[in-house]
Amino acid sequence: MNIAIERPKGMKKILSVLLPVVIVLVAVGASALLVMAKPEPEKKDVVEIARNIRVVTAHQSRVILSVSTQGTVEAKQMIDLVPQVSGQVVFVSDKFVAGGLFKKGEVILRLDPRDYQYAVTSAAARVTESQQFLIRERAEAALAKTEWDLLGSGDASDLTLRKPQLADAEAKLGATQAALRIAELNLERSEIRTPFNGLLTSKNVDLGQFLSPGSKVGKYFSTDVLEVRLPLSSRDLAQFDLTKFYAGESNLDVTLTGEFAGQKNVWQGRIMRTEGLINSKTRIMFVVAQLKGEQLEAMHSHMPLSIGQFVTAEIEGRVYDNAFQLPRDVLRQGNQILVVDKDKKLHTRTVKVVESNRNFVVITEGIQEGDIICKSQLGVDVDGLLVKYALDQGATS
Repeated sequence: MNIAIERPKGMKKILSVLLPVVIVLVAVGASALLVMAKPEPEKKDVVEIARNIRVVTAHQSRVILSVSTQGTVEAKQMIDLVPQVSGQVVFVSDKFVAGGLFKKGEVILRLDPRDYQYAVTSAAARVTESQQFLIRERAEAALAKTEWDLLGSGDASDLTLRKPQLADAEAKLGATQAALRIAELNLERSEIRTPFNGLLTSKNVDLGQFLSPGSKVGKYFSTDVLEVRLPLSSRDLAQFDLTKFYAGESNLDVTLTGEFAGQKNVWQGRIMRTEGLINSKTRIMFVVAQLKGEQLEAMHSHMPLSIGQFVTAEIEGRVYDNAFQLPRDVLRQGNQILVVDKDKKLHTRTVKVVESNRNFVVITEGIQEGDIICKSQLGVDVDGLLVKYALDQGATS
């Protein structure tokens, strides 16, 4: 016989609620016992790790700034050789070719001189006639005065004393002498001579050709003085004393470097003047470097500087007696640098930069002698960062 025991419905409901709660409480208690039984970890001090950086030591020195530019060598004097008289070419110098070098006063061409020789002879004869005529007039004037003193009374007129005739004779003599000088000058001009030491770059005539006054014989460049036009920007001009620069009193040294026939040569010159105008499109002003005499030969190889040669130029600029020249890497945004203090921690410092290019910066304020400057590229917020470095003995300003 089966006997069914019926549990009260209320008890079943209570058990279904309490049982999960009991299980959770038992689990929490067990976890708490495990945590309490866990041994405490050993306490250690936090060690700050120093970051490796590259540094440079700042040292004051006399810094001479320079400006780099470039240009092409030109002759200071460039002229067209032209005859001043007409005639047939009867002589041509052997050096009358493109590239011919001449000394001042050398004969390049000679025109047929016979017409001018005859003109000189004729003019000389007229001078002799005028001289004889003047002698006669002076004698006539002296005789007229003597006769008037003996026979005349009162003041004699100029015509009586032959003063107009004497003045006319003197004027004619002066005119014939001037004509003689012109004839001699034309004879001299029948020879075309070089006005200065130079180089003939082109020839337009040859032997037997008839030339008229003003005909172009050839183009002639001076080799005594050469010039190089060098462009400078507004930033470049800031490196110079502009007051003296515009007045033409700067006379700055310039070093020119050029390569020719596979050989690099160096010449020394001077900046003599500016062209005085700023190009409205490029905002560039040209200055002119000049070389003459011994400056036309390279410093070591004695290679002569050639017209048309391309050269680079280094112009001496401002001089700072107590400045710091440091690698470009030390400069951060806003003209700031990172200085390492005695505790080997970084600190930001604002400095005054007077020159900055891709290789170096020149600083005049904000740095002290012996400061250790960070060269490494770091993040933005690095003030107080502990660093370590190996000081490079050659890493100075």
